[in-house]
Amino acid sequence: MSATTTRKANMPSDTATFAERATDTFTIAVEAFVWGYPLVLMERTKKLFTQQGSRLGSPVNQFRHRAKLATPREREIVKPNNDTLYSTAWLDLSRGPVILEVPEVDGRYYSFQFLDAYTNTWAYVGSRTTGTAAGRHLVVGPHWSGKSSDHPGVPVLTAPTDSVWLLGRTIVDGEHDLKAASDVMARYRLTPAVESDRAVYWSTGPVASPHDIGASGIAFFDELGAALELNPAPASEKGLLERFASIGIGPECRPAGNSTGVTRLAFEQAVQFGDRLLDCRESTGGKKNADKATGWSYDLDIGTYGQNYLLRAIIARHGLGALTAEEAVYASTRLDADGIRLSGDHAYRLHFDADRLPPVDAFWSLTVYDEENFLVANVIDRYAIGDRTPGLTYASDGSLDLLVQHTEPADGPSNWLPAPAGKFELTLRFYEPRQEMLEGTYALPPIERH
Repeated sequence: MSATTTRKANMPSDTATFAERATDTFTIAVEAFVWGYPLVLMERTKKLFTQQGSRLGSPVNQFRHRAKLATPREREIVKPNNDTLYSTAWLDLSRGPVILEVPEVDGRYYSFQFLDAYTNTWAYVGSRTTGTAAGRHLVVGPHWSGKSSDHPGVPVLTAPTDSVWLLGRTIVDGEHDLKAASDVMARYRLTPAVESDRAVYWSTGPVASPHDIGASGIAFFDELGAALELNPAPASEKGLLERFASIGIGPECRPAGNSTGVTRLAFEQAVQFGDRLLDCRESTGGKKNADKATGWSYDLDIGTYGQNYLLRAIIARHGLGALTAEEAVYASTRLDADGIRLSGDHAYRLHFDADRLPPVDAFWSLTVYDEENFLVANVIDRYAIGDRTPGLTYASDGSLDLLVQHTEPADGPSNWLPAPAGKFELTLRFYEPRQEMLEGTYALPPIERH
């Protein structure tokens, strides 16, 4: 007999029963926290961005366009990209369908990513999927009972949930291209399919920060219950919801006001434990491509998650709005070819052979970030370098060297990506990556000291 079995055998039956019940409640509550974290996060984020008076806000079912490039002065979003301008809208399809209208973009890259209330990407409209010609798309909720014949010739996109985050990206080739890119964005349109639904609609009620969900304690499960009423889980997860319901978590459940004793304690501890668990990124179980010889790593299975609820929650926490690999892959490294931390104390070279340039159908870029994952001010105001950088110089054999260092190279700034004086990280973005990237057979070159 094991020591554990002996202790249990000697434990008073009521104490053993009490401990077992507390453990079971805690375990299920942790599962519910991880499973429900993205849903609560999306609901908080939606309220933040659709609250009247918010400087970030716009009404529900209406666009907000950001027609400027990211700079080091902005520190609201980590790892901002300097390649695209953003358009965002929060859709409430319970009020009826909306029509997304896009203009002819003359070959310019753009994409609209549709995310459901659980952070799964379920559709795209854009260069890769629907082309660059003008078009209209009818976006409907899961319970829509209308007829597509009422909108002849308009493709129908059926959302899994009534709440949808629409995240648009439009390529911009630097400051000189801002006006042209902004003109394209101004012609994106969102309109209710029914004229009577055109009234401006803002979110109401208190707005809690999306960044401190773990601090809410047992009230997290109240938020989860309310969010489930707005956006029910898919029928395929009925068994999981029944498991949560067995301890009082789910739609129409408000544990914060009803739980006492050991159940309340288990809920409180589950939120603390679950919140810390989401910082353990190595526990995702995701398909992360990593090359110890070069230091680069990237994910190929984010954006849609199936039953990998831990990966879904971790990406929601650390990279909300992540694109699926078919649309873009982001590779990052903090190490040089010798496995040493990148630092402005040294100069580096990233070399691409002519036949091994980044394999993309849209564009690629390299960006440098400081230790907190923000852009770094520099004397030439260059925050990314890539295939669209004016004046980029290729060798006579078609190969390309990118120079990453703190001071300007002796040969001039044409291929220079300025780095900070201290430690930094590099991110290489591939938009519309080709098959060798998606299959993990493309070998990223190492960052070499020179």
